[in-house]
Amino acid sequence: MVRVTPRRWDVGRRAAALLVVVVVASACGQARLAAPPTPEFTSGQEAVPTVVDGGTDDGAGEGRDGAPILPSDVEPDLPTGDGDDVDPAVMLIVDDTGTAAPNRSLWEAFDAAIERRLGGNQAFGVAVMVDGELVHESAFGARVAGGEPVATTDRFRVASISKLITAIVAMQLVEAGELTLDEPVGELLAEYLALPTLDPDARSLTLRELLSHTAGFPQYEGLFFSSGASSCRDAAAQGLTGGVSSGSSYRYSNMSYCVLGLLIEAATGQPYERVVSERLLEPLGVDDMRITGTYEVGPDEVGHAISPNRNYMETLGAAGAWNASPADLVAIVNSIDHATPGWKAVSPETARSMRFRVDTGQPPGGYGLGIINYENDSWGHTGTIQNIHAMVLHQADGITWAITVAGGSPSNTGQLRSIMRSALAEAVRTAG
Repeated sequence: MVRVTPRRWDVGRRAAALLVVVVVASACGQARLAAPPTPEFTSGQEAVPTVVDGGTDDGAGEGRDGAPILPSDVEPDLPTGDGDDVDPAVMLIVDDTGTAAPNRSLWEAFDAAIERRLGGNQAFGVAVMVDGELVHESAFGARVAGGEPVATTDRFRVASISKLITAIVAMQLVEAGELTLDEPVGELLAEYLALPTLDPDARSLTLRELLSHTAGFPQYEGLFFSSGASSCRDAAAQGLTGGVSSGSSYRYSNMSYCVLGLLIEAATGQPYERVVSERLLEPLGVDDMRITGTYEVGPDEVGHAISPNRNYMETLGAAGAWNASPADLVAIVNSIDHATPGWKAVSPETARSMRFRVDTGQPPGGYGLGIINYENDSWGHTGTIQNIHAMVLHQADGITWAITVAGGSPSNTGQLRSIMRSALAEAVRTAG
C-alpha cells in the first residue's frame, strides 16, 4: 500500500535533497541467571513470522560490542556521492499560483525503488518530512504473514529509537526542575526499587551519564536478550547491585536506558509510559503509540519473526520497547527541531544540549544525550532487535525521514543508509 500526502509549501523554504544515514547497534551483553517468564499474550494478535527465513539478530548484531557503528565504519553499497547531488526543485511541482506540492511521479518512483530493494516476504514503512511538513509516507507488505496489508499508520517495533524518546522526556523533567543532569541519582533509584544493597559506584550515577552511556554499566547482552532477567525492573536491580565502573568512558549499554525509564517513574510518581504519553506524544497528536510484550501485536501493529521463549521487549523497557509508525518518528524528531514551526518538547538550548555529552564548544559528534550525531551535521537514532531494523534521521537541509523494517533484509541497519540514498537517486533520474 502506498500513499502520498500533498501539502502546501512555501517555495522559498528549503526542499529536499539527499538521504544520508548510518547505524547503531541496539544491543548488549553479559548474563545473570534468572528463569524467564512464560511468554504471555495479553491483547491484539499473537506475533507470527513476517519472513520465512529471517535473520536472528538479537540486538547484538552491528558491532558485537554494542557500540554504534559510525559512518566511517560502514561500507556503503553505492559509490561515494551517488544520491548526494539531487536538485531540490525536482521534488516539487509548482502551479500557476505559486503553490508547491510534492512531485508525485518522483515519490512513486522512490517507492518502487524502495520496494525492489526491501520487498519480499516482509513489511516496511517510510515517512519523509521537509521543514516540519510531512510530505510523503508509504507502507509495504503484510502486518503478519498472510495477513492484511500494512497501512501507513501501522506501527513497528522501533527498538533503540526508544532511547531518543526517553531522552526527550528526561530533558523535559530537567527543564521542569524534577531532575538535574549532574546530581547523583543512585539513592533515589535504590529507594524506588527497594534494593537492600547498591553497588558503591552506582550511588554516584547521574542523569547525564545514563543519557550518554557513560554510567559504567557492562553491556549485559545476556541479561536483555538471553532471558537473564524477567523484566526491565529485574534487569535494573541486577545492574545497580552488580558491577558499575565509576568515571567510565562511553560504552553503549541498554542498561542505562532501562534504568533511566525507572528514574523517570521515581521522579514523577507515574508509570514511564504514561509520562511519555502525557508530556510528549499527546501534545504532538500522536495516538496509540505504546510499549508491547515480545509476543504481542495489536490490530494496527506489524509483527515480525521471533524465536521461541524470548522476552526482550519486557526487559528493554524504556531502552527499546516502543512501537511507532515512521510518521510518529519524524514528528517526535521534529519536536526538538527549532528551525521548524509547531509545538516543541524542549527549549532551543536544551535541544542543542542533547547533541553533546558535554558541550566543549566543538561541533557535535558521536553519541550525545540520546542522540547519535552523523556526518554533515545530521542526527537521529537507529534500532535493531530480532528481525527489526529502524532508523530516523534529521538532516541539516531540513529533511527528516524514518524507515522501519520487519523482516530479515537488510542483514544490518547500516545498509538502510545506502538503500535510502540509492532509491532517492533512482527516483530523481526516473522522474526527471
